[in-house]
Amino acid sequence: MEENNKKEKKPRIPLWFGITAAASLIPVLCWPWMIASSNISEMSGDINKLLLITFPVYAVVSIYLAYRTIGDRTYLAVILIVLLWLSFGAMWIL
Repeated sequence: MEENNKKEKKPRIPLWFGITAAASLIPVLCWPWMIASSNISEMSGDINKLLLITFPVYAVVSIYLAYRTIGDRTYLAVILIVLLWLSFGAMWIL
């Protein structure tokens, strides 16, 4: 009986979430070209430079955590993805 509890299947990840998570990786993959096209050497303030360089780490961690929590806590995963896309918009403005 204990073996049945250990082998309990995790819920499947919905297709819409897989597509959304994959779409969230596209800006991260294009990030080096965005950095190259920006005038990072002319930017004022070291915090802006730091944000531009470390942002992909935040994005990948957000996508990973959303992927890990979608089965148990759907709302948390959706909130993480929404915050990530809002962050993409903020970084685009920066």
